[in-house]
Amino acid sequence: MKITDIKLTPVSYPMPFNLRWGRYNRDDVGGIVLEVLTDEGITGISNLNASYARLRNTLEETLLPRLKGQNPLDIGRLWETMYTASRSGGEAVIGGIDIALWDILGKVTGLPIYRLLGAVRDNVAVYIAPSMKQPEVIAEECEAYKAAGYPGIKLRLGLGFVGLDAANSIAKDIEIVNSARRILGDDVAIGVDTDQTYDHFTALRLAPMLEDNGVAWYEEPLHVRDREQYVREMARLQGMFRVPLSGAQGFFSRYQYGDIVAQRAVDIVQPDVVGVGGISELMRVAALASVWGLKCMPHVNCGGGHDIQLVATAHCLAAMNNGMYLCYPAYDTPLRTELLVEQPKVIDGQFALPQKPGLGIEIDPEALKRYAHD
Repeated sequence: MKITDIKLTPVSYPMPFNLRWGRYNRDDVGGIVLEVLTDEGITGISNLNASYARLRNTLEETLLPRLKGQNPLDIGRLWETMYTASRSGGEAVIGGIDIALWDILGKVTGLPIYRLLGAVRDNVAVYIAPSMKQPEVIAEECEAYKAAGYPGIKLRLGLGFVGLDAANSIAKDIEIVNSARRILGDDVAIGVDTDQTYDHFTALRLAPMLEDNGVAWYEEPLHVRDREQYVREMARLQGMFRVPLSGAQGFFSRYQYGDIVAQRAVDIVQPDVVGVGGISELMRVAALASVWGLKCMPHVNCGGGHDIQLVATAHCLAAMNNGMYLCYPAYDTPLRTELLVEQPKVIDGQFALPQKPGLGIEIDPEALKRYAHD
């Protein structure tokens, strides 16, 4: 079997409302569907989350010439080949290709990916992840999430730092968390995420309220400029309160995770399966974290609008002994419900791993054409 081509298809769908995560917002959902084609007619699927023009150039000029004609089942060797070339900008593409290669391996062997990785469980618990909104809107959504049986939720904080509250105020952030705990009761896990919005002292000011509400994790609290500062400032924050710190979702490869894990600058590592370098590298980061007694709760891109990355992440979580929740983006769109032939479902707060080979999902070619854009 040989790789013959790699195809990128940008997809998008306009949202009826603005999606916001800290300083980041968008009025649509979408990304890039990636397909690795082979000479035996088996296609591996995945996705990417960056600029199409930049990814296409990197793929065509740097990675595809090194992959074309190679056996897609040689996943470890091909990962090293891509990593060696990553100094030319391949970091944003490697993860998507690696996921697609695992999809091909599963289809060839007839097994779902999580079984190839060494299954630990067949289901993973999810937390629902709404976007940043005003406290009264989040309260209404919490009522619905409680009725739906989700075991966890992630609340977006930092309204006073992005123009949605008085400048530098944490009043609405406090209201959001207090209200959620009151509505959800003690049986639902609550995580909070500022999307790197706070400074050090604001993060500390919020700590007593988070402790009183039994918050399960405190995600990306600090606004920093580079990876070295990130590790230093997160390590500085550690030990100052009794809420687990989580983060490092923007790091690439186990090598970038080395310092933050060794310094225990977080309690929970959050590699993104596309951004970290694929299934291969996410599992290495999870294993590295386990050596230091840390948990792993992978990041999922909530602006993707489809479930390809969600499913890839679920396969990884189902094979981890230190895994936590699966992040489940809150809002359905036609892109999400139509792109895959069969949309994965969450039932009673649990995501059941697909039992079909590979990722266990299939792209509807007509829906791909329908939502493709230049």
